[in-house]
Amino acid sequence: MRRYHSVLTAAASRVSNRWGQGSSDEIDDIVQEIYLRLCADSARILTSFKESRPEAVFGYLKVIATNLAHDFFRKRSAAKRGAWRTASLDEVGDVAAPGDDIERHLTLAKIDELLWGHTQTESGARDRNIFRLYYRQGMTAQAIAELPGIGLSPKGVEGVLHRITKVIRQTIEHTQGIGSE
Repeated sequence: MRRYHSVLTAAASRVSNRWGQGSSDEIDDIVQEIYLRLCADSARILTSFKESRPEAVFGYLKVIATNLAHDFFRKRSAAKRGAWRTASLDEVGDVAAPGDDIERHLTLAKIDELLWGHTQTESGARDRNIFRLYYRQGMTAQAIAELPGIGLSPKGVEGVLHRITKVIRQTIEHTQGIGSE
């Protein structure tokens, strides 16, 4: 801690000046968050580093601290926008697109029908929610993975999306005779 604290503090200060006020309290909060993340998961971030030169650890910690400080501000910014509030998908509905018309509604209804038909498994409800959050609400795989009850990593969410999207596209192509040539 004594050796690398100045590297972490300098990175936190630099990012804080860009994103926030740069106050000492804010920098202290960021540094504490950096320490927490460095120690999380049995210090996986630190133990996975394979140094090629003894001074490489300074650069590694500087990059890690900078990224963690940016994450701190992104998370805080999202909380200010109300990203922590969630609503039922039935309550939210679709995000309206410019030129919203009957054809779009019919297409969405067909996709919903196909989605329902292809997700009649034990994890079907979760998979339908993932699909709707991604395609209708515009959430990222990372953001979806962080939601309680999803129980998947971002890669797992991407896998679900890929699988469902592929089967829906294939079904639509088959019914329209697009991919049969």
